Amino acid sequence: MKILNSDNLVWTFLAAALLVQATFVYCVANSLIPDNYYNMGRFYILFILALGFAVLSKGPGGILDIVRPMLVWKVSPWWYLYAIFWLIAFAVLVLFIKNVFEGNAFKEIPLTFGVLGNFGLMKGIFSVAFIEEMVWIGFVLTLLRKKFTWFVASQILAVFWYLWWMPAILYGRAVIPDLPLPILWFHYMGIAATCAWVYYFTKSGLIVALMQMLTNTVSLIVPVLPHLSDMQTYVIFIVGKFLLAATLFFIFGPKPLFRKGNSG
Repeated sequence: MKILNSDNLVWTFLAAALLVQATFVYCVANSLIPDNYYNMGRFYILFILALGFAVLSKGPGGILDIVRPMLVWKVSPWWYLYAIFWLIAFAVLVLFIKNVFEGNAFKEIPLTFGVLGNFGLMKGIFSVAFIEEMVWIGFVLTLLRKKFTWFVASQILAVFWYLWWMPAILYGRAVIPDLPLPILWFHYMGIAATCAWVYYFTKSGLIVALMQMLTNTVSLIVPVLPHLSDMQTYVIFIVGKFLLAATLFFIFGPKPLFRKGNSG
């Protein structure tokens, strides 16, 4: 039985997601909810909320719409390689160019792979990537695509993705310390655009989740975070990531970028 109006579904869900996230973080910050529920609890709540909205709008079949993209794995091996290596290669390139400008072209770039052996940490990164991509890409982006182009839809998604993180940023948990908020916005602009671009060509939420998992891991391997490098390097890395995603859209499509057309 369909209860929610599909025309306003995405905006209703996004408003509810922001409200629920802010309420949850407030309750944790004020010890109304045990602190140990914080790390994964906000993601589980987001996922349950998306499932609820999907059921209310499409019935039980709405759940399949969210899960189905995660089952698409038969794509070109090149997409798997792209998902795994593109960001770590870009991060290393940024540090190499920085060294060149500083006159240390052959300076060693320290990579820390020891974190990959932290099972608890990697399990959390893996789980978060799957949940976020099912909700933000498989559910929200799909709905936004009914009204906007792929690129515009990705940037609208970036705004709400960023706003969803705002309570956690203000709370000061699971975020980069002393990071200027506009830079974090650029971070989600780049992530959302890259995810949308890959999802358009692959139709695979699995590939996007894999890419997001490796994206979340890169900052633990390559020293690009402000406290591991410096703020200027991190800003260049974040802004460059967005410009690269926008360039991929501009060169390879889908087009048009800004006016709604008939692209897939």
